[in-house]
Amino acid sequence: MGLASSYLEKPVMYRVVSNIPKYTVYNGMLKVPPILHGSSITTLSLNKQPLPKQPVPDLKQTAERYLKSLKPLLTGTEYKNTEKIVREFISDSGVGPGLHAKLLQKYQNTDNWMREWWLQVAYLGYRAPVIVHSSPGTVGPPITFKKREDVYAFAARLIAGVFDYNQIVKSGKMKQEMVRNEPLDMQPYGMILGTHRRPDKGIDKLLHTDEAEHIIIISNNNFFKLRVIDKDDKIVSEGRLMATMKDIVNRSRTEGKPVGILTGNDRDTWAIDSRMLLELGNNKNIIKDIETSLFILCLDKDMPKEAFKGKNNASVRAVQTMTGFNSRMNAANRWHDKTVQYIVSADGYIGMEYEHSPCEGIPVAVLHDYVLKYITVGGDVTSECSDFPRAELLKFEINAAIECAIEKATVTVDKLSDDLDMECFTFDKFGADAIKAVKFSPDSFIQIAMQVTFYNLHKKPPAHYESAALRRFINSRTECIRSTSVESVEFAEMMLRRNAVSKEQKKAMLLRAINAHKDYAGQAASGQGVDRHLFGLKMIAQSEGMELPELYKDVGYTRSTYFTLTSSQVPYKSASFMCYGPVVPDGYGCCYNPRQKNILFACSSFRSCEGTNTKEFARVLQQTLCDMRDIASE
Repeated sequence: MGLASSYLEKPVMYRVVSNIPKYTVYNGMLKVPPILHGSSITTLSLNKQPLPKQPVPDLKQTAERYLKSLKPLLTGTEYKNTEKIVREFISDSGVGPGLHAKLLQKYQNTDNWMREWWLQVAYLGYRAPVIVHSSPGTVGPPITFKKREDVYAFAARLIAGVFDYNQIVKSGKMKQEMVRNEPLDMQPYGMILGTHRRPDKGIDKLLHTDEAEHIIIISNNNFFKLRVIDKDDKIVSEGRLMATMKDIVNRSRTEGKPVGILTGNDRDTWAIDSRMLLELGNNKNIIKDIETSLFILCLDKDMPKEAFKGKNNASVRAVQTMTGFNSRMNAANRWHDKTVQYIVSADGYIGMEYEHSPCEGIPVAVLHDYVLKYITVGGDVTSECSDFPRAELLKFEINAAIECAIEKATVTVDKLSDDLDMECFTFDKFGADAIKAVKFSPDSFIQIAMQVTFYNLHKKPPAHYESAALRRFINSRTECIRSTSVESVEFAEMMLRRNAVSKEQKKAMLLRAINAHKDYAGQAASGQGVDRHLFGLKMIAQSEGMELPELYKDVGYTRSTYFTLTSSQVPYKSASFMCYGPVVPDGYGCCYNPRQKNILFACSSFRSCEGTNTKEFARVLQQTLCDMRDIASE
């Protein structure tokens, strides 16, 4: 996710609006005051060990890796022309060395040269709706509720679990995460809760508070504010929270005005509509309550049986999580600007939508797993009806202009939601353990399976993006793993004519494809990938007012950054998975959770594209995984 940088040619530079303790308004920039710097605007300091800076790769090295990545995507003639453009770009007479020198200056003057640009271009400056395009969903394992009181108890424990987790983060008791004796950046954990994306024309603002003591509950489109920390600075007991949940549901039997659906519109339209909304009645205070809350809990309507026609439970829940399914169901029972929205429905669903600006998916997965475990290991909750905190109903005031805006947003959200085609499934033939047993990398194995699947369906290789975490560096985000290689395409072609190749050749070709992916993945994870370096040079050129260099107009760049297959591994300990939409109209999204004995997949495409087919992609992917295991085991 977060690939908008490939398509926004002239992003607007940021400025800091204000710096208020406990409630910081943040809108990025090139020179950031220390308190706002880098990956977080939290006041918490969560790293227990110093981390190195994200490096700037060598320019010639990037050029060679870039050209190598283009070979499977270009014709011979196209490649020769692109090679000429790249050689000119990095030559002494080209613009590349000068841009690179200025990027090195930025490296020297900041703790992360990429962070603010990436936040600006890929997230806060991205003008499409956050739903489907940017904000991922998490689908949890099915829950069995025998009676309504079970739902209230579950919601109460969920609230307590999130606050318990937040106290662990704030206390500094989180264990320092490591990879091969290298510490990982822990600051993203301080940005998950208490964060909000405020809409603004052209560029949004990121807001955060470390002092949140209340949450927002949305039930049947009605908004409630609930203070969860009592006067003794303790979390309200789960029995009292259970009684509060029941009270909220009883008080929201009448459907509220669908104001929340406004947040699912494109960002510029929502920015205009939000200003109108702020001018009416007490709406300004209501929105501030939403902005300063720790998180949002959405109590959803049950999904009707007709929603499951032709789709399994996981696929329907994925759409419910990302969009609310449609305006007739839960699309207005959301506030998409909030970083964390937990979703619970009485028909056995637990999920989460998260706004992507503050952090990547793995810290969110850690929160989700913690909360599920907290709920599971706890004992029975008994409602304490005599003395429970009564949530405050937040009633938006609207007028004819807002009614009109709601109607337009409803059309946008319903169209986008209806267009999203999800196929989510648990591949249960084998998992990561079996792949390791044949001495292959599980991630590389799965990535090559996706390559073969795409090639099988479309008879050409995809521009294939896999997200690589850069958390070994301070205040970092991601790098792109360019999964498509000459070796992966050769293997995919062979799989279409498998009878003409010996078993030994098949296994050797599979090994070469997997090793090619592993090599690039290792380079990307160590900050030596292609895309972020080229992105940084592009941003320098734009900040200098230069004409966009020819390299960025060339077919090599435009084709290789038009990601027809976007993928990421987001591991959960629980039987949960993350999901998102494609990043281009004729592409696929594929997120996966490789577990020991199985692999959870969430595949997506758009129904409006005649050339893609999510159901076929999922079917061929499962068959390909089995075929590859057979080859690997021979």
